[in-house]
Amino acid sequence: MEQVIQAEMLEEKIRFEIEDEYSVKILQKDRIEETKALWKEAFPQASDEYLNFYFQNRASDALAFVESDEQQMVSMLHLLPYSTAMRRNPPSPGYNRLPCMADVVRVDTNFISGLISKEAYRNHGNAQRVLKSALEYQNRMKVPFTFMTAEQEELAREHGFYPIYERELYELKKEQISKEMLQRAHEGERQELETGHVLSALDKSELLSLAHFVNANLCRTYGMFHIRSAVYYENLHNEALSKNGDIFVLRKDGKIVGYFVFFDEREEYVKEVIFENKNELGQFFYCEHEKKPYIMARIVNLPEILKHISSNGKVTVAVRINDPVMPENDGLFIWYLNETGSYLERVEETDKLSQYRPELTVSIGELTAFLFEQIELKKSLKFESMYLSGPVWLNDIA
Repeated sequence: MEQVIQAEMLEEKIRFEIEDEYSVKILQKDRIEETKALWKEAFPQASDEYLNFYFQNRASDALAFVESDEQQMVSMLHLLPYSTAMRRNPPSPGYNRLPCMADVVRVDTNFISGLISKEAYRNHGNAQRVLKSALEYQNRMKVPFTFMTAEQEELAREHGFYPIYERELYELKKEQISKEMLQRAHEGERQELETGHVLSALDKSELLSLAHFVNANLCRTYGMFHIRSAVYYENLHNEALSKNGDIFVLRKDGKIVGYFVFFDEREEYVKEVIFENKNELGQFFYCEHEKKPYIMARIVNLPEILKHISSNGKVTVAVRINDPVMPENDGLFIWYLNETGSYLERVEETDKLSQYRPELTVSIGELTAFLFEQIELKKSLKFESMYLSGPVWLNDIA
């Protein structure tokens, strides 16, 4: 209990510091509704039903970073908490089984949502100040990395973000699963398909078993993904219903083999598809790989993220990191790695700088993408021996 109180006091102290240094106000979850008017002004196409869902569910535990003039809010963002799974490195000795949830570690991070300014205040630096304040807050809270969508890619790149995930788009094969079948399944009827599968809408009693199914399948393929829970699927189910859709499950011989989320608000949209056997996925969906970035990320607190990056044997790398936003991440460092993790030592003394020529010069965004296996930085035995945390699955984050 004492540790919880101390953590709350530290968080409160950090909030007050950020508010003072950046001239913003940080609203906690009990005041998040105060930002609804500005949100609605920025996203007029969003239905009232979805807006209510967002504030009651997705933003229910968020912080709002707000900049105001004397009369009104003029710029803001929401910081939504996310629990991610990262591969536990290195693999266990004698590793001779499929990866499971015992092979991942939970890492708490955040997703930056709704970075907006009133029209009269755009292009005046307001959004940049709010974003920088949220980044510094996370740094002091020792959050290792953070995400945002690529909708504001130019602004994100200016602040050290880099694309780490391109999503796959799915379309139902109507000859296998028709809209009529979906409607009947939504109404509670089990639909027997020609393939031998049974289609049904998700029952609330199945929330936990679906979470187990999805987590088990994601950890076999991905080095970083969002951990699913019964509460997550309850919220996703509510979101689907708010968009005239539902969550559907496919079974074979009574066992869950796949699931998908279907929206039908302004147009049909398959939000997510996960199958135990990807060959079965192709029976029911057309898949088109979208070539543009969907999710971007950046390292916030370097020491925290590097705890999760290790190597096969001892490795030392002199690396020059460029971070125009967060000075503590910017500079020449010696990167030490071994089987238990890694850490940096800054090279600060002028007479020592000449002794260390960087083997690698990299932006903070590029380093982020490298750690999540989105890009390669350098071909060498040193880098090939590193245990990284990719590939990434973040289809559900926005």
